[in-house]
Amino acid sequence: MPQTTTSLDTSALNPEIWASLMQVPLRKTLVAEAVADTQFEPLLAYGDKVNQPYIDETSVETYTPGRPFEAKGTTATQDTLTVDQFKIVPNYVDDVNALQSKYQYSMDLIENQAYQLRDDIDSAVLKNVTGAGNFLYAATTATGTITSTDTLATATDGNKIKVHNADSDTTAVSPIELFSHARKFLRTQNVAEAGDFVAVLQPDAAQIIEMLGAEKGFSVADATLRNGWAGSFLGFQVYVTNNLPADWLYFGKSKRIALAVQMPPKVQIKDVANKLGVNIVTSIVYGTKVFTKNADRFVGVYYETA
Repeated sequence: MPQTTTSLDTSALNPEIWASLMQVPLRKTLVAEAVADTQFEPLLAYGDKVNQPYIDETSVETYTPGRPFEAKGTTATQDTLTVDQFKIVPNYVDDVNALQSKYQYSMDLIENQAYQLRDDIDSAVLKNVTGAGNFLYAATTATGTITSTDTLATATDGNKIKVHNADSDTTAVSPIELFSHARKFLRTQNVAEAGDFVAVLQPDAAQIIEMLGAEKGFSVADATLRNGWAGSFLGFQVYVTNNLPADWLYFGKSKRIALAVQMPPKVQIKDVANKLGVNIVTSIVYGTKVFTKNADRFVGVYYETA
């Protein structure tokens, strides 16, 4: 008698349910979701690029009554954010029936894929700290202190600011000095404060601040549960992440780095020829950029901890 084949029932692996469940671990720990500018996402329905126009700076002139004045022309320019990051997390699962019957196995896989996507998005967004209009470095030596005048340099010229909690270490600055200096610099750049100054820190830098600010509600231990938010410190909302470029910190206004991401991520379950299992593939498409007018609204800090 001819044999009949029965396709595997993958209804328990409904991609829409998986994609929905994935949002919890993805968004819960996505620092970029908290500090990046995501206002452009609705515009992606019309294409894969977002154009942000701006004009060059204007200037004030003296007007003499009764004398004609000359109106100068303006130059319009535009920045373009291109959604060009196509990322996937593929996993092969050999025993579909076992997967259907083991809910915890499914949840572990969902969370793992979500965390991988989170790290990829966070890293792509936060590497833009090196696209700041200005950088803050130590003075003349690798262990130099911040001088009374703002010390600025290009990314290739600077020395690391040494941050320490020990007053006896005269080659280092305290976290209070670092935060205060960053605020002073932002003010000299005429960056308006509206309760939206943020500091995005590496865990080692955050730990030094935690030693000083625990009584003020600053807690690195709780940061993962709140999109990396660890509390406030000297007027900055502090976020902690492992996804900054090595030895860099972000100080400045929130929402200065644009992020256009397709949410929720798409989950596909694909049969594999001549195998009993399936490929479970999570995918996401996004783009990120620092628009020209935002580059001077935050500062990149090049640092080390002592």
